[in-house]
Order: sequence, then C-alpha cells, then structure tokens
Amino acid sequence: MILRRIAHAVKQQQWTSVLIELVIVILGVFLGFQVSDWANERASRSAEVRHLEEIAEDLRADAAIFDQIRLSAEKRISGIDYILGETRGVNRPTSLVTPNGDAFDMPTGPPVAASDRTKLLGRVNLLRSTKGNRTGFEALLGAGGMQKIRDRQISRQLQVYYAQYDELITLTDSLKQVRGQGVALGHTLGLSAFGEMDPDTLRAIVRGSPAYSAYLRTNREWAAIFLSTVDQQQQRALHLLGDIDTYLGNSGKPQ
Repeated sequence: MILRRIAHAVKQQQWTSVLIELVIVILGVFLGFQVSDWANERASRSAEVRHLEEIAEDLRADAAIFDQIRLSAEKRISGIDYILGETRGVNRPTSLVTPNGDAFDMPTGPPVAASDRTKLLGRVNLLRSTKGNRTGFEALLGAGGMQKIRDRQISRQLQVYYAQYDELITLTDSLKQVRGQGVALGHTLGLSAFGEMDPDTLRAIVRGSPAYSAYLRTNREWAAIFLSTVDQQQQRALHLLGDIDTYLGNSGKPQ
C-alpha cells in the first residue's frame, strides 16, 4: 500500500508526499530492527542470568562439600598421627616441601575420641572426594559457550575454576592409587580397609612393618597436599560466587 502511494505521488510529482512516505518507510524499517535487537538482547540477558544462577547453585554445593572433604582429610591425618604415636612439631614435620619447592602445611586434625580408636583403619583409608557440580557450566557450554557471559572477569574465573577442578580430580585419583596400594599391603598384615581393631594391637602391627609405616606417612603427606588444594579450590568457589551474586544484583537482571 505504501509503495503504491509513493508510485502515485511520483507520477503526480507530489514530492512532499513522496518524501513523507519514504520517511515513514525508513522509520518503520529502523524501528523494526530496533525492536528485534531489543528482543534479542533481552533474550540473551535472560539466558545469561539463568546460566549464572545455575552455576551459582553449583558453586554453593561445591563449597559445602569441600567442608566435608576437608574434615575427612583432617581426620585421616590425626588418625595416622595416633597410630604412629607422632605429634605435630615434635617427632613429625609441621610442613611438607615437594621436590619442585612447593610447601604445604601439615595440620593437626581433630583428636581421635576414645570411642573411635577401634576404627582407626577406616579413618585412615577413607578418602572423601567429588567430581564437582557442573550442571550449570555444562549447560552454558552446550548453549553456545563462554561468549554468553558478558563479564570477561567472570568468564575467565569460570574457565580457571573448572580447569583447576580437573587438576583436583587428577590429584584425587593419585591419592586413590596410594590408598589402594596401602590397603593391599595391609591385607598381607591381616588388616582390612575399614575393619575395627584394638588400637594397641594395630600399633604393634604397624611398628613391625616399616613398609606399612611408610604407607601411613605417605598417606599423611598426600593428605596435606590434598587439604591445601581443596582449600584453594573452595576459595575460588566462594570468590567466584560472590562476583556472580554481585554481577546479577547490579546488572544481570533483564530490564
């Protein structure tokens, strides 16, 4: 209809009408593009918020389970200390330095209660771990990737966080191998992985086996490295969670 009116105006040389009609057409096209861009931007921002909210939920779950993992590692250390009859800074090291120069604190775990002293093997051989909560991050990757996150700092933190989580999983696998070797060695001494035993009897067996004593010390060293790694990953989770919450609170919600 508009084109027909323009053609008619041109034939009649009604140039003012032609100009008005052209302006109407141009404005219509421009407004159409603007509305489309606005709708696309709104949809993109809504998707970004949804992904970040899902990731934030995963991070909260990670932070909570890290507390459980830390307690398990601390109990492993104190259980080994009790079996070996060693205390921090007296006849066992307060820190560990790896061949490449990395230093790790050798913390003191919670004391072994009298009611738990027959369960020392379970305390020593229990390795609590997790593959992490990745539902939100994997959904983001499946929906088009990191470019959906407008904040470059958060985008970078996400990539670092999950890359470091993969490193934590690799470390956990190494600990499981050490634990497996130690459990197998214990079998030759009549020790089950989680069996209950009188603590004095267990200590006597360990004193008679330099190899099993070495396993316990190695397990304690790995636990110290594991604890430090878990602590660092939990700090990353909490820092990233804080940045996401701030971002969503300030500008993440679609207008």
